Amino acid sequence: MSRPLSTGLATAFFRLYLLDALARGPARPAVLLAAIAAEGLPFAPGAFGRAVQSLLEGGHIAPAALGNVSLTMLGAAECAVERERWSVMLPTLVRLLGDPEQRPATVVVPTPAVERAPAVADAYLDRVLVASVRERVAAARDGGPIFAVVLAQVDLDAVGEATRRAMLHRAIRATLGGSATLFGGDTSTYRYGDSGIAVIAPTGRDSGRAERLRTLVRARLDELMRTMTATVRAFGGARWQVRAGAATWGEELGTTINLLRRAEIALSEDAQRRDAA
Repeated sequence: MSRPLSTGLATAFFRLYLLDALARGPARPAVLLAAIAAEGLPFAPGAFGRAVQSLLEGGHIAPAALGNVSLTMLGAAECAVERERWSVMLPTLVRLLGDPEQRPATVVVPTPAVERAPAVADAYLDRVLVASVRERVAAARDGGPIFAVVLAQVDLDAVGEATRRAMLHRAIRATLGGSATLFGGDTSTYRYGDSGIAVIAPTGRDSGRAERLRTLVRARLDELMRTMTATVRAFGGARWQVRAGAATWGEELGTTINLLRRAEIALSEDAQRRDAA
C-alpha cells in the first residue's frame, strides 16, 4: 500500500484532525493517535508527529495538565480556517471518487489519568500573572510602589465554539498589543484564563486609579467586540458581556492569593450588578 509522505497530504490531514478533536476539549496525543490509527487510513504515523510539532510551534496548541494538549485562541481561529479550506475541496474530491460510503467515527476510550489537584493560584490565574503579582507584592512590602490588579473577562453567547474562540483571540490580542498606549506606559498586561486579560498598574497615592483603569479596560474590550460584530459577518449574531473587577494591594491583604481573590470577587460582583441592571 502506498503511503503519501512527501506530498504533505498526511500532515495536512492530521492538522485538521487534531484541531477538530481539540476543539471539543483537551486530550492526550497518544489517545488521538490511537483513534485515528483505528480508522485504517493510508497515512504513515510519522506524519501525525509532524502535525503535532507544527501546531505546537505555530502556537495553535499548547501543553495542558495530565499530559494533555489543548487548543489555543490562535488554534481555534486556525481550526475555522482549515474547515473552510477542506469544505471547499471536499465536493471536488467526492466527484472524483464517486460518492464513497461513509464510515462511522471510531471511538477510543482513553485510560483514566490520575487527577492531580492544582495549586490554588493555578485554579484562578495563569502562572505568569501570578508570578508577576508575587514580585510586585514583595517589592511593595520592601517599600516599593502600591499597585492595583484589574481583571476583565468577555462572556460570549449565540455563537459556535470555534467562532467564540476566534472572537476572543482577536479581542485579547488587540488589547495586549496596544496596552501601553491604551492604559499607560507603566502598566503590565497579561492573559487571564481563556477569555480575559489582567492589568497590573502602580497607583502610588492615586486611590482612584484602579477604578479608572477598570472602566477603561472594560470599555476597550466592549469596543472591540462591538466593532467585530459590526464588520465581520460571521460574528454578527454574537451576544456578549464584558465584566471587570479591580483590587489594590494593601498590608491587610497579606498574600498574593488574597489580592487575586479580592479582584476575582470584584469581577463576580460586577457581573451581578450588570445582570441586575
